[in-house]
Parts: sequence; structure tokens; C-alpha cells
Amino acid sequence: MPEAFKFLDENVLKTGCRPCPHCGKPTAEEWIVIDTKHIDMFYGDGPTLRTFILKDGSKVKEIVQAEPWSSGPCAFLCLEREDGSRMFEWPQEEIDKA
Repeated sequence: MPEAFKFLDENVLKTGCRPCPHCGKPTAEEWIVIDTKHIDMFYGDGPTLRTFILKDGSKVKEIVQAEPWSSGPCAFLCLEREDGSRMFEWPQEEIDKA
């Protein structure tokens, strides 16, 4: 969901630009990921869910909102705050279309 990626890009702590070890040019900033969890959905594939630290010091993690079957497994992800509240959930109509 584009809104979730925009939120993450604006609010997650980033590594800062570092020089490329090969050419010396600055690299792009990357989100700081403090934890990952791989979800095994079908034949060993599935999303790797990440946990991030936000600029305000709180944490947010990616979670599976829904796992409908549509000629194979599908995963709809959203974000969850430390208090359990969810952000950027997919509308049920979109999940039903899968």
C-alpha cells in the first residue's frame, strides 16, 4: 500500500548515506530494521515481516492482515504499533478481489 510505504519513509530511522565500498559514491539511505520474521506460506516462500524504530522512539512492525487463497496464497500486510493498533489496513473489498 503506497500510503504505508510513504509513512515508513517519512518516519522510520534511517542509516544515513554511507560511501559505497567499491566506488566511494554515497549510497541511498536505508530504513533501520531491528527484527525480521519470515512467514512460510507455500513451498517455503512468503513475506519477511520487518520491525522498525520510528523517529519518536516507538516501534512499528509489519503484520499479516489477511491470507486469502487465490490460485495460491496471498498475503495482505499492514502495520501494527506497539499498543496493538493497526495502520494502513486493506479494505475488505480489496481482499475479497484477490
